[in-house]
Amino acid sequence: MSRCLRIFGAYSFRLTRRHSTILMIASFLVALTMVLQLYAHRHHDQSQANLRMNAVYKPGGFLKNKRPENISYCYFNYGLPERLRFEKLQIYPSPESGNQSSYKVIYDAIIGTAYLNRTKSQEVTYVTHATPEFLYHLVEITRYWEGPISIAVYVPGFDLDLTMQIMHQLCHCYPGMMKVSMHLFYPKRFPPQIRTLEEKKLSQITKKPLEPLSSEAIARLINKKLGNYRKLDNSTRGQYIQWVRKTKIERMMKGFQQEMVVPNLDFKDCSGLDNYNFSTYRKVKFMMYPVNVGRNVARNASKTNYFLVSDIELIPSYGLAPKFLKMIRKLMGDEKRDAGCVFAKTVFVVPLFEVEKDVIIPHDKALLVQMVQKNLARYFHQKLCSHCQRFPGLQTWLARPARNVLEPMLISKREYPYHRWEPLYFGTNKEPWYSEMLTWEGRQDKMTQMLEMCLQEYRMVVLDGGFLCHAADSKRKRIFKRSMWLNRQNYIKIVQNFKIKYKDIEECKVMFGCTK
Repeated sequence: MSRCLRIFGAYSFRLTRRHSTILMIASFLVALTMVLQLYAHRHHDQSQANLRMNAVYKPGGFLKNKRPENISYCYFNYGLPERLRFEKLQIYPSPESGNQSSYKVIYDAIIGTAYLNRTKSQEVTYVTHATPEFLYHLVEITRYWEGPISIAVYVPGFDLDLTMQIMHQLCHCYPGMMKVSMHLFYPKRFPPQIRTLEEKKLSQITKKPLEPLSSEAIARLINKKLGNYRKLDNSTRGQYIQWVRKTKIERMMKGFQQEMVVPNLDFKDCSGLDNYNFSTYRKVKFMMYPVNVGRNVARNASKTNYFLVSDIELIPSYGLAPKFLKMIRKLMGDEKRDAGCVFAKTVFVVPLFEVEKDVIIPHDKALLVQMVQKNLARYFHQKLCSHCQRFPGLQTWLARPARNVLEPMLISKREYPYHRWEPLYFGTNKEPWYSEMLTWEGRQDKMTQMLEMCLQEYRMVVLDGGFLCHAADSKRKRIFKRSMWLNRQNYIKIVQNFKIKYKDIEECKVMFGCTK
């Protein structure tokens, strides 16, 4: 053993002397690599810390400590926000269903005044929808969108009252609200309600809470009731039971009515509420949200020939609206653009992304790509619905250098393997309506519209240089099994109509999700 070790040592010594220069260079390279890796790791941690916020994102947070002003930046219509004068307005059915619709629409409850003198080809509209608890996201959109905004709000019952409370606050806080035009929609069975000034004052009067009974008082009350019950005979016991049932029903109804009391929202300053999980009429009545009615209403009310149909929690990147108008004018030419022409069967897809909860919201591509590389951002719904927003050329989009222009990157179609793609896009009123049979709770509510566009052989132009970003990482959404079942049944009905109306295109996967 010792002889083997001596031979190995001697051989190693000769080898080291012969290749000493090579070994020295290799050692230097290894040491340099380790130093660079340590530096990169430290720099990565520092850059991640710079991208993280001190507090959780809150819509309207930039207005903290600002007080409402004496003037309103919104032009309210029909007697709002104090009351709704039904005799002064015209009520319409929803756009897709027409006279067969279960919903009613009030257009221009608030009229945006910022772009009244502009032509339909000079601006592009941000089209969105909401329920009252999401309305404060409007202030973030107005902050970054340089153009008119059309929003449809679902206001069954006292949800109109809640909507007006929020809008009254926003319209006295931020000048950007001049861009907003608001439209209301509601079910025929539950028309909107708003309290009078007297009713609002009465609701603000707090009653002194009752002191809880002591254990001795509770025992005496129970013994008294037991004594009264024992005194009953066969002739009076039946009447007593009926009285107990009636009293119990009255108490139940009284408790239910207490739940229907309209919340008085407490705004400490212009930054909004501490908690947006307040009770709404829709929640109390367990009503589903007809999301596509809202999309159609806001889109139908747009006064520009191009608009972006989006969701209210998606915030645009810097200059998305003017960059799009400049791109369209360059592609089409001044003469056609001024005449209000649009591209036939062509929509312009805007990539969607989302960030972690404690991360800043990016508004330029360079920062967004940096956050994606550090796993602080990802394409929208990557974890919840990986096929919904993964667009063709995603890696190419991320690899392309950031430029201060919006430009077409590639032209695609909504065909296999992207037959479940639900993009948001710049489009026109020539595109098919969103199906009003589908609800938000049932999921994949944009699927049938995209299928119809595939059957009409639409081109999807994926844009580079702009994007929309979700304000925070998506929460785990509650599963509504009943609503999902209803959406599937309605999807089958819609597809059957498509099979009659259009020729079959195999790549569109017409029967996807259906039972043949």
